[in-house]
Amino acid sequence: MATATVQFRMDSDLKSRLEETFHAMGLTLTTGMNLYAKAVVNQQRIPFEITASPSIPKALQKDLRDVREGKNLSKAFDTTDELYKDLGI
Repeated sequence: MATATVQFRMDSDLKSRLEETFHAMGLTLTTGMNLYAKAVVNQQRIPFEITASPSIPKALQKDLRDVREGKNLSKAFDTTDELYKDLGI
């Protein structure tokens, strides 16, 4: 199999920490990055969840996803009278 050289920029401290982490796993930086690339290609996605705020509770994340997808929503009312009528008050 032919190989290609890939170059990209990364914070030098992050690179050092990444190399140390891969080394602790018995891997080189090249092998670790190849594993990551193969996972992305095989799974057709980033192989881990990416969120803007990992502190959002999972239940709230589901609710937000439902809102974005238009699922499990109540009716919309233009006036309080319409709401009260729907509630039977």
